[in-house]
Amino acid sequence: MTSRSTEPRRWMDGAMILAVCAGFLLAPPALAETVEQVIARHVEAHGGAQNWSAITSMKITGSYTAFSKVAPFTLHRKRENKYHLDGMLGDKLYVVGYDGKSSWWDNHWMQEGAQEVTGADYDALMRDVDFSTPFLDYKEKGYQAELIGETEFEGQEVIGIKLTRSDGTEEHWYLDPKTYLAVARTSPGSDFGTAMTQRTFFDDYRDVAGVQMPYLTETQWYTRDRVMSVDSVEINLEIDDALFRMPLPLGMEPLRFLEGNWQVASAQRRRPGADWNESEHTSVIEARMLGALLEEHFKLDDGTEILRTFSYDRFGETYRMTQIDNKTTHMDIRQGGLSDDGRLTMSNLETGTTQLVQGGAMTLNARTSIFDIREDSFEMETEVTSDGGESWFLAAKATYTRQEPEAASN
Repeated sequence: MTSRSTEPRRWMDGAMILAVCAGFLLAPPALAETVEQVIARHVEAHGGAQNWSAITSMKITGSYTAFSKVAPFTLHRKRENKYHLDGMLGDKLYVVGYDGKSSWWDNHWMQEGAQEVTGADYDALMRDVDFSTPFLDYKEKGYQAELIGETEFEGQEVIGIKLTRSDGTEEHWYLDPKTYLAVARTSPGSDFGTAMTQRTFFDDYRDVAGVQMPYLTETQWYTRDRVMSVDSVEINLEIDDALFRMPLPLGMEPLRFLEGNWQVASAQRRRPGADWNESEHTSVIEARMLGALLEEHFKLDDGTEILRTFSYDRFGETYRMTQIDNKTTHMDIRQGGLSDDGRLTMSNLETGTTQLVQGGAMTLNARTSIFDIREDSFEMETEVTSDGGESWFLAAKATYTRQEPEAASN
């Protein structure tokens, strides 16, 4: 009797266990995280939007390894993704800047002096200028994110996210599934202008004013390897926006003052001792080609129209002025340099643009000087010689007084 009474109970117990197990097997799985949830946890892991909003600028110093050479670097960052990196690439100067709109570099592997960053180099730079993680307010920036989910990258379990920027370029981010901090990224890179994918690794996160920052960043592509190791981070410093703006091309900084709108009081004479013919006119001097050329255009009361340019020849290490007018149609080229007191003097004695007059019976050469340079004015004089520079006489003089653009247009 005992065996017959216990057998159904054992069967029922087994049935209950099976039912319970089946219940677990049939129960819906826990909902996977959405891309928005993953990004929210990632942003929070980096310190959160509130802590990041309290930081307006950074100064980061440390060491940068490139071409197996280690050199110090200084990186300034400011809101609106303003960026200025000053360091060495191997044994050559490497300075990169972005003012929120325009990008440039002074890369001595290419040439000395600031140049605009374009093409594949620009795409790579745009990944570095982000003030914080690009996922912070990513929708407001016009970015799109797609969750790849749990995967592996370089043998490490990660959570993958595909990020498409507003320009259509794509990159993949890989987050630590425990901390949600970024551990790696694949993105558009460049090897001296040749587009290729680069891999960037982030490590050694440390707290800086409540946000998490990687103190070690390594970037790899092709056979290249760059390592940025941070020593110190300072926040909320006063940083002049001029630091981020593209410097003028070599030699053009001393001519920066010429750009603007001017009221010009001028006087001319044809020979020594003659009366001066005085007049007034307005003139506009504009920068062209990212400041590599200054162009002046004006008209005189007698109908003469003059076009001038000012530039610097980095290879000849000389300043040049060109001038053409609508009457002689002679293209005059003058060249020279700056004196210790800042006087710029240029002549056409050696440029092959001597002017022939009186049916070719006389040759004339000209020499122009710009001097007495002040914040709102400068002087310009032109001398002429008919004996190859043995003697000169003052043929024209002008006083330039700066005007506001509205006044110059009236």
